Amino acid sequence: MVLSKYTSIFFLCMASLGAEIKLPEIATKQATNNLRFISKDGKFSFYQRRSGSLLLSTNYNVEEVLKGKEGSQYKVISSPAQKYQLIEQNENFHTYLSIRKLNNIYISKYGQKKVRKIGEGVDARLHFNDTWVSFFNPYMMTINFVGLKTLGSSFQIKLQNTKNPYFIPQRVMLNDKSVLFTDLNGNATSGLIEFNRNTGKSNLLLKAENEFSKYELCAHSDNLYIGSFGIRSISKYSSITEYTRSNFNISKGRIIYDSKFNDRGSIICNSSDEQIYFIQNTSAANGEESYEAATLNTKTKKVSTLSNFKWVSSIINMDDKLILPYHGKFYLLNSKQAQTTNDSLLNKDEGSK
Repeated sequence: MVLSKYTSIFFLCMASLGAEIKLPEIATKQATNNLRFISKDGKFSFYQRRSGSLLLSTNYNVEEVLKGKEGSQYKVISSPAQKYQLIEQNENFHTYLSIRKLNNIYISKYGQKKVRKIGEGVDARLHFNDTWVSFFNPYMMTINFVGLKTLGSSFQIKLQNTKNPYFIPQRVMLNDKSVLFTDLNGNATSGLIEFNRNTGKSNLLLKAENEFSKYELCAHSDNLYIGSFGIRSISKYSSITEYTRSNFNISKGRIIYDSKFNDRGSIICNSSDEQIYFIQNTSAANGEESYEAATLNTKTKKVSTLSNFKWVSSIINMDDKLILPYHGKFYLLNSKQAQTTNDSLLNKDEGSK
């Protein structure tokens, strides 16, 4: 069956501070929390079953991709390059409740069934036009990189962090030889570091004022964004700075956003050429502590609020569809109204009717 037959959209109308914000809500015939991935063009999806299977659904066909223990949870990751997909498999989701649990990490070509295991870790990511994969091992405190262009190419970066066992490093590849990543020093203070593969050496570029701040990294095309966000009232400040990735110099950034409040961050920069999405602290506007999804225009620096739930905690980028989970429901942030009137999340393929 065409995937769009199983998916429908309706608008949820919300009113806050006299302004109405409409977000389309994802509603499916099967449980929404079983859905792991929908492709940008709507031609395929991944979903899981309670039995432990991960299934790939295409037009008129459903195939099993992986089989794990009963209750296994899956995460499917892609990038704008759409060459490969990563799959994280957690076989002990209901029995081992540690966020440091190592997941099985698999890779497949984009939209394909055949997978191969490339390691064990968490927070798997695709880099540099899908030519590299990275994942983090929280027990060894290593970031592991695996090359996809040249078989056998790989390297590791060992973190210095010994204070926070739940810390997961941010990382971005500037090119095949240089990596930017975050780490914590002996005082649990965050730092931004550049690693050079040729020399094997690391160079500290930025250091937070105290342990109550964090850095975030996001890259899209030749643009690189570094976010700095306070995480406690003792360090109230947020900023986002834009850099050129191909000619990166830490002293040549352009501040495109700053605030006297502690935003949650969660920067997403690779779903639009001129828009950054993040979670903004909206306490000043609401008169109470609150956080909403927001968009930042990188050219005009204009910030627009996209939700009014008052307590947004995460935004998911699913193949350029930005999904906001809230109280067991899932809403689309970057869907145009004209596209949501066809009773479908997905673009209808005339040739598959």
